[in-house]
Amino acid sequence: MPRTTTVPATTTGAWKPTWSPGHTRPGLSPLTVVHDPNDDYAFMVAALAAHTPARGRIAVHPTPVASVPASLAHDLLRSIGKHLPVTGSENEAYWVGNTETAWRAVAAWISALRIGHVVVTRAHRISSRHFEYLFALRELTKIRLTLLCHGPLPPALATALAALPHEAVHTLVAARRAVAAPAPAPPPVAGRFAWWEANGQFPPDEGEPCFLLPTRRAPGRSRIEAAARRLGRAVLPLPAAGRFPPEPDEPTALLAHRLHARIAHPVHAAALAVRVFAAQTDLPARTGRGREMRTPSWAVDLLEAACHFGQLEGRADNTSTPHLRSWDHAAVTEAAHACGLYEHQAPGPKRHLAAPTSRSGGQPRAS
Repeated sequence: MPRTTTVPATTTGAWKPTWSPGHTRPGLSPLTVVHDPNDDYAFMVAALAAHTPARGRIAVHPTPVASVPASLAHDLLRSIGKHLPVTGSENEAYWVGNTETAWRAVAAWISALRIGHVVVTRAHRISSRHFEYLFALRELTKIRLTLLCHGPLPPALATALAALPHEAVHTLVAARRAVAAPAPAPPPVAGRFAWWEANGQFPPDEGEPCFLLPTRRAPGRSRIEAAARRLGRAVLPLPAAGRFPPEPDEPTALLAHRLHARIAHPVHAAALAVRVFAAQTDLPARTGRGREMRTPSWAVDLLEAACHFGQLEGRADNTSTPHLRSWDHAAVTEAAHACGLYEHQAPGPKRHLAAPTSRSGGQPRAS
């Protein structure tokens, strides 16, 4: 049974990844700092072996010498199994370089996917700004945070630790216990779609099987064969929109894993999921008779992450998937093609997925 989508308690305005000493929320999960001054490779092996997303624990290996403010957010997204856009127009990938948007995406996925323990290696090399973002994320999501320093503590971290309750670990035995500590609230296994089993193939292989975007009537065999000839690769069948069972069949599971792995923006992933299982762009999805449609298990986490993201942006209506803005439509179309999803007709160079007019605003700006 898919769980009911929920969002965190409403905050005032949009959430920003800011933190300062002396303003730590009480009752947070433990903060642990592992000291490895001699850069013993066994510490790194222990940390990477602790990466078990199914149990709510991820290990992050920061990009070396990365000074871009959003770079650590990108590393966290990859650790959760999300691939950032590699091609596309400015509109299609605008959010990647926007620091606040990237960190909101991280927070939304961590909340929706029940990630409760984040282990960061090479923490002695990340910037003071990245420490601020990490501690802000911890405040918001209440994650257990474990930092591995394979060298002297950087001044920024030493200053922060002076104001933060934390545990210092100095031996390999204690480090193994720290990185393998369970998440504060381990996610349930029953009824969950195994998003962590997604194939990491990205960019996609040009010859991989693809899909036709579902409509209210499933296409016949002749239409699927014609699409396969037009696209130059195999086309796998999907249920008709509105008729997806709670648990996916094999082709649907393949597509669902692509949606989870190849779309890093929560709203774009949720919008495409709703377009697939309901042939709609807004929630709640409804049948032709106006009844609310049940969300398939593979889409529950995607929709919940989008709701979290909308709340973090300070949107008034955060109970459903946020409406797409004008620049989001191109991104969703690009994401659909990255997942091997195509309209029944051959898409033109400027064609976007069919959708009603949505609320829109001006061009986005990077922060």
